[in-house]
Amino acid sequence: MDSQLSKSEKKRRAKGIERLVSELAALPLGEIASLPCDQEIREEIGSAKNLKGGARKRQLKYATKLLRDKPAEDLYDFLARKKGSMLKEKREFQELEHFRNLLITEAVQVYEEKMHDNGYVNENEPVEFLHDSEAIRDIVNNLPEVDQVSLRNAAIQFARTRNRKFSRELFRIMKAAREKAHFSQKQDNNNGL
Repeated sequence: MDSQLSKSEKKRRAKGIERLVSELAALPLGEIASLPCDQEIREEIGSAKNLKGGARKRQLKYATKLLRDKPAEDLYDFLARKKGSMLKEKREFQELEHFRNLLITEAVQVYEEKMHDNGYVNENEPVEFLHDSEAIRDIVNNLPEVDQVSLRNAAIQFARTRNRKFSRELFRIMKAAREKAHFSQKQDNNNGL
């Protein structure tokens, strides 16, 4: 999936990791020592705690660089438990926006190609329209609970009408799948699975 990320999206994600590292560095040293990550990253975050100005910025950027290619989900969860941080929710929101934009771009491109080839698009054949969508595959890989038929139909409607209502509908479908996954995960945790 990283190969599909634009340069701007990569920068946004790096900034998100930098905000995470900055908030982690604001924690007390005892909590930094118990971070769920590599010892090297814990040390780099801890050493940024007492620095000021440019030195602190450089240290945070270095810790961000170390963390950038590693999964940070546990750190987001840790921060949410300790501080009630909203960084995890913001990151998930931005991820859903990214998936929506990816699907919309692909749907519009396919729609315009079909219009160019045929001069019209047969509305009675929506299944064929995005039957082999790479964007939908990426979404399903990240959100297995997502309703693919509704997703495909909303993408088709957006490509056909360019009505923002369908863009919001795509986001709502993915958000519902994310919430359903979180709910089932909480139920599993409560049942001891």
